[in-house]
Amino acid sequence: MTRTPPARRGAARLAVAVLAASLGWAAVPPAAAHDELLSSDPSEAGVLTALPSRAILTFTGPVAEVHEVTVTGPDGSVTNGAATSTGPEVRQNLWAGPDGTYTMTYDVVSSDGHEIAGEVRFEVGEAAAVGVGDDGAGASSARDADGSDGALRDAVVPASVVLLSGACALVLWQRRRAARAT
Repeated sequence: MTRTPPARRGAARLAVAVLAASLGWAAVPPAAAHDELLSSDPSEAGVLTALPSRAILTFTGPVAEVHEVTVTGPDGSVTNGAATSTGPEVRQNLWAGPDGTYTMTYDVVSSDGHEIAGEVRFEVGEAAAVGVGDDGAGASSARDADGSDGALRDAVVPASVVLLSGACALVLWQRRRAARAT
């Protein structure tokens, strides 16, 4: 009977321990991400020919409380009354306003208790609409206040760790098996 050297036994045990820990960690569901701003109307960097009568913010989850929604333009606030929320959508009525740059600021609390605050900037007016190229360079999607957008990154790192650990364990297992065969 051939005896496996202690160094190989230790390496194999280490590989098995790493694989077991990785698989145990991978089985745990990821922590739920906080809700965030999904979209807005008017959109971030949007260009409109006229100010709409209502601004709409849509979040990834239900809104529990609206602290504030304001829309400010060249002549000051165009906010008309208090904002209302239904599920993930917050609506704010607006007064008419002049052409120019507008900033919509929001501060809401999602159903998970997380505060979401941020701002959306957009342009109103014929001159602003002419300045946008045919490629649509004036449009972009809205993001939440902390700018997080790494859902793919959050999934790739754990998957890479699990795959690498499994590959190492497989190599060590094959070496051990080959050593036993000789």
